[in-house]
Amino acid sequence: MFLMLASSAAALAVVTPIHSTEIAHASNAYTASYKTQSTVRFHEVEARFANRASVPVCRWQADMAVNRDVVAQGRPVAAFAKPIHRFAPISGSHAGGCIAARGLIAAEIARHDSARSAAAVSVARQDRAVLVNELDGIHALSVKGAVTGG
Repeated sequence: MFLMLASSAAALAVVTPIHSTEIAHASNAYTASYKTQSTVRFHEVEARFANRASVPVCRWQADMAVNRDVVAQGRPVAAFAKPIHRFAPISGSHAGGCIAARGLIAAEIARHDSARSAAAVSVARQDRAVLVNELDGIHALSVKGAVTGG
């Protein structure tokens, strides 16, 4: 019996805005926006036997994260942009090729994402206090540096 595995991989990312907040801090106005980002990886494996037809299997894994972006005076502040939460990944497999199974996979991922959307918004709202603490820390460093000369 001869077995050979053929595989192909692909990824798909979807970003959805979920929350935004304004923060006035140290004479600057900041806007923090939060988005969920779902990334799906597809991996098609096909077992090939010498004496029978091959049967492809589509294996997939979806990751969902809540990302924060911060803007001050119309400019992005890269120091504060980061993922603030990652949900546990979900995965599965479908008989057949990944192209044929994408609709089923997308529906399954959409069900999981909608179930997690309330938790994602809650995480984003709770992050406001964390961001204010980060702004306080940066402000304290810049004020301390100005007072001590360096």
